[in-house]
Amino acid sequence: MLLLAPQTNQLKDIKDGLSFIVHPVLVLVGLPVNAYNWLIESTSSHTKLLEKNRSLSSELLFLKARLQKFKSLEKENTRLHSLLESSFKLGEQFISASLIKVNQNPNTQHIVIDKGSRFNLYAGQPALNENGVIGQIINVHPLSSSIMLITDPNHAIPIEINRTGLRNIASGSGAKNTLTLPYLPHNADIKLGDLLTTSGLGGVFPKGYPVATITKLTPLSGEAFIYAEATTVAKIERIRDVLLVWSKQEPIPILPIAPTEPKHLTPRAR
Repeated sequence: MLLLAPQTNQLKDIKDGLSFIVHPVLVLVGLPVNAYNWLIESTSSHTKLLEKNRSLSSELLFLKARLQKFKSLEKENTRLHSLLESSFKLGEQFISASLIKVNQNPNTQHIVIDKGSRFNLYAGQPALNENGVIGQIINVHPLSSSIMLITDPNHAIPIEINRTGLRNIASGSGAKNTLTLPYLPHNADIKLGDLLTTSGLGGVFPKGYPVATITKLTPLSGEAFIYAEATTVAKIERIRDVLLVWSKQEPIPILPIAPTEPKHLTPRAR
């Protein structure tokens, strides 16, 4: 009736007054439904947040693990890049291998790598890393090879002093990263810090590879020699990747001398 009645100011005032009375009733009637919906939404949102939190936590752990792997791969890539740079500058044919076993003691200092005769490796093949010479292969198997390090007491390598060109022999001392020069004359032109490189003699190590630097010089009283120690350029205890170099050189065949045909003497004209 109020709705159908003509709209007057009095009726409007009555409707406004009734709205104040009806509104709380409407709120109370809708309160259980609204409370139920709020509870459902809150519970659902909380569950979704928990699931999302677990998912993000798992993803975070995964990303952290991958980040560690990427860091490791980055370092490995840097090392391999250094190997490639080294081999490019040296201009030798090479193959890289990874270290799988270390056997270092005062009597034998050997390492084992993950490549063998399947990759055409051979006994006596020189081994290096991105810094310098580390040794040579002594045993070859189909899937692995053993390398004797230059610090092994049974190893010797022909070297020359880079500054003067003086040639000598550097022997393994059995100590970490240490070589000795047992046959150095007392009047040799050698100084602390001199770089020793491979001389190329002996046909095993090609010429020019860095070997060690002189760190100690001690004159031997009553003898004509100097005791010299050198520290290897390649840090033996940090070896992880190895370069194997093909340095065999085929001798140039001597051209056979063509036999000379005997000259036929013509009879003297009479």
